[in-house]
Amino acid sequence: MFRSCAAAFLILFSVNAVSAPSGTSDLPLPSELPLLDYEAKLYPFVAKRTFAKEGWKRDKRWRDTGPFLLDTNYGTHPAVRIYYSPGLIDWLEGGRKGKVPDGAMIVKEMVSPPAARYVEYQSMLEVLHPEDPAKVESELLAFLYTIGGLNWTVMVKDSSVSHGGWFFASVEPSAEIDSFEPPFSPASGQAGIGTCMRCHASAENQLTFSSLDNIEGYDGEPLIFRVDESWRDMKSFPPGPFNLPAVQRPAAGASEATLVEDFFHNDDALERSNATAAPSPTAINPDFARTFPPVDGIAVQADKVQTLPSQWLDHVPSRPDGPQHFLTSDNCVGCHGGLGGPPSGNTMFLQTGPNYGDGYNISEYGEWRWSPMGLAGRDPIFFAQLESEFALLEKAGAGDLSGDLGTTCLSCHGAMGQRQLQIDAQAKPDAGLNANEFKVEYTLLHAPLTEAEKKQQTADGTYPYHTYGNLAREGISCAVCHHIAPPQRAEGQPDYNTLDTFLMNGTTGVFRLNEADKLVGPYKDVRKVPMQNSMGITPVHDDYIKDSEMCGTCHTINLPNVDANLKVPLEGYTAADQEVFNQAASNAAAYLKSEYGVTYSESLTKFQHSVEQATYLEWQNSSFSAKATGRTCQNCHMKSDFKSVDGSLNVPSITTQIASIQDNTLPDVANRLPSEDLDVPFREDYRRHNYVGLNVFLVEMLRQFSAEMGMSKTDPMTYATNGAQLAIDTMALQAAEETADVTLDLAKGYDGLVARVRVSNKTGHRLPSGVGFRRAFLEVRATDTDGTVLWCSGCTNGAGVIVDGTGTPLKTEFLDVVTARADTALFQPHHSVITDQKQVQIYEELTLNAAGEFTTSFVHRVSHPKDNRLTPHGFLSPGTPEFQARFGDSKVTEAFMKATVPEGAAARDPDFVAGSDSLEYRIALPAGIDPAKVTVTATLYSQAIPPYYLKQRFELAPDGPATRRLYYLASRLKTEGTLIEDWKLKTASASGALQ
Repeated sequence: MFRSCAAAFLILFSVNAVSAPSGTSDLPLPSELPLLDYEAKLYPFVAKRTFAKEGWKRDKRWRDTGPFLLDTNYGTHPAVRIYYSPGLIDWLEGGRKGKVPDGAMIVKEMVSPPAARYVEYQSMLEVLHPEDPAKVESELLAFLYTIGGLNWTVMVKDSSVSHGGWFFASVEPSAEIDSFEPPFSPASGQAGIGTCMRCHASAENQLTFSSLDNIEGYDGEPLIFRVDESWRDMKSFPPGPFNLPAVQRPAAGASEATLVEDFFHNDDALERSNATAAPSPTAINPDFARTFPPVDGIAVQADKVQTLPSQWLDHVPSRPDGPQHFLTSDNCVGCHGGLGGPPSGNTMFLQTGPNYGDGYNISEYGEWRWSPMGLAGRDPIFFAQLESEFALLEKAGAGDLSGDLGTTCLSCHGAMGQRQLQIDAQAKPDAGLNANEFKVEYTLLHAPLTEAEKKQQTADGTYPYHTYGNLAREGISCAVCHHIAPPQRAEGQPDYNTLDTFLMNGTTGVFRLNEADKLVGPYKDVRKVPMQNSMGITPVHDDYIKDSEMCGTCHTINLPNVDANLKVPLEGYTAADQEVFNQAASNAAAYLKSEYGVTYSESLTKFQHSVEQATYLEWQNSSFSAKATGRTCQNCHMKSDFKSVDGSLNVPSITTQIASIQDNTLPDVANRLPSEDLDVPFREDYRRHNYVGLNVFLVEMLRQFSAEMGMSKTDPMTYATNGAQLAIDTMALQAAEETADVTLDLAKGYDGLVARVRVSNKTGHRLPSGVGFRRAFLEVRATDTDGTVLWCSGCTNGAGVIVDGTGTPLKTEFLDVVTARADTALFQPHHSVITDQKQVQIYEELTLNAAGEFTTSFVHRVSHPKDNRLTPHGFLSPGTPEFQARFGDSKVTEAFMKATVPEGAAARDPDFVAGSDSLEYRIALPAGIDPAKVTVTATLYSQAIPPYYLKQRFELAPDGPATRRLYYLASRLKTEGTLIEDWKLKTASASGALQ
């Protein structure tokens, strides 16, 4: 029966027999060519199986990497047969001692599991062709291609490419090389890639488990794993051992693969997932176009939009001569990117459906990737802001400051690139690196992929900086927070307390670093060796990573005001206050010069300084910072629970491993580290990395325009496609449950209704907080029984512009209407009573420059006619006895805390108190309307980028590529049916009618 079955089946395959092609193994090292040029040489060598032609030694037989049960593979790879280059064999024969020589290779042939089908098929061929081993090999190879889906993973040793010293690649029979084009699949070949390190870092040395036990001609036997008979259902075979009836297969032929699929190491699944990604929107929002007409060249066609490189080009591995401080997140994703369910496992993932990847990836990488921190280096709003700043400086004749300011701003938004450039320039003074200006153009660079690209970068002088562009695009990435150390008081400074030491030395992105070969974390009992093996970095415990002060370094921003009078303090401050801010800036400049030899910030110290962003200070000046409350930044922005936005899933406390590696739960391998180095415990105090606020606009832009912004929508480890949606869902929950409360009381009066509205701030800082152009506003509308709007304060059009009762934009909306005999443009003051639909309560900070014009510039902030952003509960006014009881009599603390104080009419409003604001709406109703039949609804909306902010961007630098890109994205951003419909985000609401 065996022979007849084979004979019948061989007729189907003999015509497709494949012979090993000719070729040579005289390959260059990966470091000798740009990536795509190297792939163009390596991939054909592998796909043509030149290694087999050259007689490389190989495994004794096809073997499994784990059990195969109910038609499901539980191995770390599919079925494999590995070939070893002579250099690798020499190292193995030497007892795996020392280092693998450069140029040595491991080629892992892979086919669909289990190995038994290929072992048995080969045995059958040997029975049929006992005297013709070449035919056996040819027929088997045809079977491998046709039935097994033959493909390869490759390891090439090159000690100069990374700390681990290996180039990893995945090769298909087509030998297709990477394109890095949308929809941005992970690279098929790179040095030190984290997805491979996930397992290989568990090897006892040299990141390989290779063993002579597996190889032909040596003693020993490969590891054997349980394989059931579920694979014997090959319908193209006649009845026999390759095609048993269902009643002879486990579970009567029922397949677990109908419920779960083995996606691991299966790029087809990723490609299918990517193929479903929606294209970028092309239709222009008509309301947006009417509000912001496409003039002055601001509008560009799709093919003229400045795009960003694929996120998979943000690749910087640990250096071979010792790790640098900053590495890209793809080094971390393999272990800290989660696993999406059976058969690969379920780590840092909440599985809600039967297939691998159905659910929510709550891994460190998964949630960080789509958070505003993970997007900071690709933020189109930020880069347009920079262009506006440069245009204003140029207009004022201070264009020479642009590089200094841009470098300062990129110390947070491009933290890794900007800081690593400073470190490298200081360490290697002969390298010719200029760390005094981190150019915005660097964020468009990536490692040259071809020799032609390398020549171009060399010719234009950017080649030395592409590494720093790769790092900068990752924004606030893993290696930033996990390297931050507390600030230190410099020699000669006063004996500051802890808070003042930070304020005078640690703000505006001037954070201190621990050692390059250490990454700090919150846990003491971590498994260190895998990270040491893969990157040369040791994870260490440090409670500072749980301290709000660590966040404060980028959320307390002290900036120059370049057009302020140098002889008088800025409005609202004393001369002593002003000296505190200016001295803090000088301290930062002195530190940067002494530590890194850079002087870019010195030019900015000659100006009057003030606090541009004060989120950390606001938290300090709230009840949240009190020991009894103990609610840090991390408590609110790194959740320990999970709730889906629809309420269908609620996990009050997440327990999970914080990493997935080749540990005791995976199938055994040879030459593995001892179990005590690999046993990753389950943590009950797991913290999600869901750093979100209310900036849904940013996440929606990068989600909807992923092709333009270089973002992959498919997660590389779990293949979940809802990462951006999870970030938006988290924002939705934060907006609805943790941002504000609105209450409403109604009574008759003033020929209609009187609505008493109270807004309470539920956050641990101001609302809104962060950059000064954020705003929140109240929409109070009265509707009849049929839904007709009778009166509305704060209603908007489809571009988020606040309009009056006729739908006409308010004259206060763009801060550019100056009436006769007025010194400043019209704006909405803080209201205690609203009597007209043209009056709106907007919680915001408004800033004037030296000319008395409203500005959204970060460095022209001379005065503030209005700042009524809601203070947090527990806010205390500097100078009061209560303030001094909490903070002491420090002049440093008092000066900085003045940045948290309301300004303008809000400061004089007795109903504007710590944590809340109350105001009265006097709603005049049309004649004949019964007040008892009117419903009043008060809703608090948030706008991260309000209309006046966008207008200033588009007018200040209409010819800037980043500004044009922002216009392209914003004008086409689809808001209908999203959380930001009509360009606003709902937070809290209350409705009522007369009782």
